[in-house]
Amino acid sequence: MQKIRKEKGITLLVLVITIIILLILAGITISAITGDNGIIGNAGQAKEETEIANEKEIIEKATVQAMENNKYGNIEESELQSELDKETKEGKTEVADVGNEFEVVFNESNRYYTVDKEGHVEGAYEIVEDKYPGDITVGKDGETLDGSEEKPYEIWCIEDLCAFSNQVNKGNPFIYKYVKLMRDLNFNSDLSYVNGNISVEGNIQSCQSIEELKKLLTENEGFSPIGENSSLEGKMFSGIFDGNHKKIKNIYINKPDKTVGLFSNVMAQFDSIIIKDLEISGNMIGGTVGGILGSALLSVNDNSETCIQIENCVSNVIIEGNTVGGIVGSIASGSGKKGIIISNCINQGAIIGKENVGGILGWHYNNGVKVINCYNIGNISGNTNVGGIMGDSYQKANVINTYNLGDIKSNENAGGIIGNLDWNAANIENCYNIGKVSGKIAGGILGRLNTTNEILTTQNCYYLNADISKGIGGWDASKESLEEIYGVTNTEMKSNDILEKLNNYVTENRTKEGIELKKWFLEKDGYPIFQKNI
Repeated sequence: MQKIRKEKGITLLVLVITIIILLILAGITISAITGDNGIIGNAGQAKEETEIANEKEIIEKATVQAMENNKYGNIEESELQSELDKETKEGKTEVADVGNEFEVVFNESNRYYTVDKEGHVEGAYEIVEDKYPGDITVGKDGETLDGSEEKPYEIWCIEDLCAFSNQVNKGNPFIYKYVKLMRDLNFNSDLSYVNGNISVEGNIQSCQSIEELKKLLTENEGFSPIGENSSLEGKMFSGIFDGNHKKIKNIYINKPDKTVGLFSNVMAQFDSIIIKDLEISGNMIGGTVGGILGSALLSVNDNSETCIQIENCVSNVIIEGNTVGGIVGSIASGSGKKGIIISNCINQGAIIGKENVGGILGWHYNNGVKVINCYNIGNISGNTNVGGIMGDSYQKANVINTYNLGDIKSNENAGGIIGNLDWNAANIENCYNIGKVSGKIAGGILGRLNTTNEILTTQNCYYLNADISKGIGGWDASKESLEEIYGVTNTEMKSNDILEKLNNYVTENRTKEGIELKKWFLEKDGYPIFQKNI
């Protein structure tokens, strides 16, 4: 028997060698067979892609059937689970309602998918096991991280996000350090937690389980924003946060008298701060509020190259507060060369504020804020100084290549792009507004102009004159300029003529402040838009 086994082993070995020799003679190398992109690797990838396609098809069929069975056409957790069990076998999948979507886990493949309330399926996502939850200086598999660009600190789970917030709030500003979000996190999902074993700054209790931590973060005051203790010196974030094109879902913050956002406060004093490539959703209540950033402070001299940059961010946060911006609540700074740049950002959430309320930025006191390639689609309301892009500008602002689709409502000043402009000038260029604007002083582009020094400059700006008769609602100025503010009809706004003018501006200017201007195209049977970033 041993001899027979030996001969079979030799025969198999000879067969393998023969196959390899034939492949080599055919011009195929060993690396082409076994390398990362080799035949074996590609075969494994093809198998995985087939499995994912099959799993998606199962979810899609089950989702359609669950919606058909529901008398209201809705998706219910139990009904979706029942249909999945019919498509597979009981115990093969697990469904969880995690807020505004469902998660479907395939136990054997260790993958999960999301299904929104309309039945759209996204994924596949690997179920990640972080062996070191709450320690962002160690990778999920134990590798040491030093916060450099090459080895950024990593956030893999909610415990890591809480630990990061705790460190900033206790006095570590992360100056010159990089922090990177490694995957989508959902505050309502057990899959985004590891063990719940962490203390949360700003809350009394320490948590010992996922259930405890989830309850703490989604009820009462909710998540403690990063940089919340800004009244104490050094307790603001001052590094680089890379969202890595990931999402933070269902964040909840309820601190009516405080400055809140995912980041409460940041300060650039020695080097530039960057927050980029992030999408966030949830609910926030505060004093000064921004979906991404509550408040920014830039303390520099006239020649400084230091800058605060918020780029490629999307907010789908429902916000309520005093001074509010969909992306940034308020900005104050010195007069450095670069100042603050908010670029390629989108607000999709509804906003309710009191004064200085904007779709992208609420208020700024700054010699050089720039808002470029941004747009708002959320409805915005407040008592005064309410704008589709910016609520109030106290010093020079540049709003370039932007648009607003949301309705703007104010008791006092309201503008489709900027609600109120005080003191020094602003540039509003290559913008349009189609949202309904209502207020005591209301304009399709600018609500109220109050400048006694420099002049407002406008170029290539459009608004629907069916909703409002003025491009600028009112002014109190030594000079006023209504150059290139056009009230147009709905048909004209959808025309190739305006599209061409918007793109001509982009072609002629190409970049602003180092930001490449986005080109425009007509949405099918709709208005000019540019592509979403994330």
